Amino acid sequence: MGRLEIVALGTSCQVPTRERNHVATLVRLGATSILVDCGEGTQRQMLKAGVASSRIAALCLTHEHGDHTYGVPGFLNRRRVDGALNPLPVIAPQAALERLDLLTSFATRGENPLHSWVPASSAGLVEVMRLDTWSVWTAPLRHGVPTVGYRFVEDDGRRVVPELAAERGISGPDIGRIQRGEVIRGVRLADVSVPRRGQRIAVIMDTAVCEGALALAEGCDLLVAEATYLESEAGLAEENGHLTAGQAAALAVQAGVRRLVLTHFSSRYEDLDEHAKEAGDIHPDVVVVRDLQTVAVPSRLI
Repeated sequence: MGRLEIVALGTSCQVPTRERNHVATLVRLGATSILVDCGEGTQRQMLKAGVASSRIAALCLTHEHGDHTYGVPGFLNRRRVDGALNPLPVIAPQAALERLDLLTSFATRGENPLHSWVPASSAGLVEVMRLDTWSVWTAPLRHGVPTVGYRFVEDDGRRVVPELAAERGISGPDIGRIQRGEVIRGVRLADVSVPRRGQRIAVIMDTAVCEGALALAEGCDLLVAEATYLESEAGLAEENGHLTAGQAAALAVQAGVRRLVLTHFSSRYEDLDEHAKEAGDIHPDVVVVRDLQTVAVPSRLI
């Protein structure tokens, strides 16, 4: 199945700091990796994290602002250097794609572009792409320019129950074979397993509290959410279309999120202990993530 986790390639927002790069989040979905946002310096952060640009299956951009997009040209050209041949799907609001045309006009292999634009819907929670056993969904958020968040949903499957398998004489390598669809001595996967709901991961960047954020986060095992401000500056957060750490945690509780990862911190905060306390007082599982940190998606059996 592979690892289900996120890697925080950058955790700052408009202004980077010595410790925090412009925002970018790698989402590992087993064998499939997706990059959400690509601020300036992301290419170097990927090198530090050991992430090959040629292994990225899609680039998901939340909106057009530079701290989320100025790393895109370098990233696309790095894929060319790394030998990637197929155009990379780039999902983003239509307004962002129009602006990115200028930034990426030179990112080509001869006359062949290294990317293909995929407009994100602004009509609510909508599936926009399939990647292996995962679907990619977007929903509009509330910010100063057209903005979307992302939700990654694994296909439902089945979990082998060891006791049921043992009753049918299935053990060892036969379990793997039956999971791959083989029929062994008349025993099928359905005979020794129970349904398992696919896992869900969401990434919500620049937004004020809104219905789209809740729809994306609903029932997620892991939510990556911006926490640009603290509650003491809630007015400023609303004015600029951002979340506080407390608002992100309240959203996670309302949506039934199992693990909350906070990122996209204003450079005004040198210490993030207050973010951890503010969110931790509301949600039981909060990670205030630092650059290059990996956070696992909580596993579950049902």
